[in-house]
Amino acid sequence: MPSIVLLQRDHEASPRLQALIDASDNFRVCGVAHTVEQARKLVHQSPPDILVTDMRVQDGDVQPLLTELRQGARSPGPHILVTMLAHDDALLLEALRAGADGYWVHTKAPEALISALAQVSRGESPISPTIARQVLSHFRTPAQPEFDRMTESLNPLVLTGTERAILQWAAQGYLIDEIAQQWQSSVHTVACGIRSVYNKLQFDRQASGLSLQAA
Repeated sequence: MPSIVLLQRDHEASPRLQALIDASDNFRVCGVAHTVEQARKLVHQSPPDILVTDMRVQDGDVQPLLTELRQGARSPGPHILVTMLAHDDALLLEALRAGADGYWVHTKAPEALISALAQVSRGESPISPTIARQVLSHFRTPAQPEFDRMTESLNPLVLTGTERAILQWAAQGYLIDEIAQQWQSSVHTVACGIRSVYNKLQFDRQASGLSLQAA
């Protein structure tokens, strides 16, 4: 059963989230923290499968911890699910750049949290039209001579044709299941393609220049 560490700013929210997760019988909470330092100790002492975290907690910004987990881990490290009080594309973009794999908004139905956890544990990620447009803009490059598909797929700074197509459809407002249906593919394949894009965004240090101003 996948293990979870909760890092939440609100002391009252943590017990509610823990009860909801533990009641699902699909995941278990192995630790609860309210500061970055507490979470860092928990994650290093007993690495969880998923870190469920706010972006700001009692002792500051969580982004350095997410970056540390992504850059310092010999293995991929835990999946990271960011929690937000309301959907905020600017905040979400910062979280994705730092290493987040998915997100959940507190205003959504409780069962949506379990669905989000299942999604990230399968290696899948969601995306909004605004984020899709912004990432497309970031990876837009001048036309270059064609090269073989293997080279393209291994280049962490270049989108594959499939990844670019997923973003183009998502930017138009298509949902992941709608893209999969149009392509006669699986939701898992499309959602994993989005995760691959996020991995490239995190790898590319030039992502620090991204903003939502052009979205």
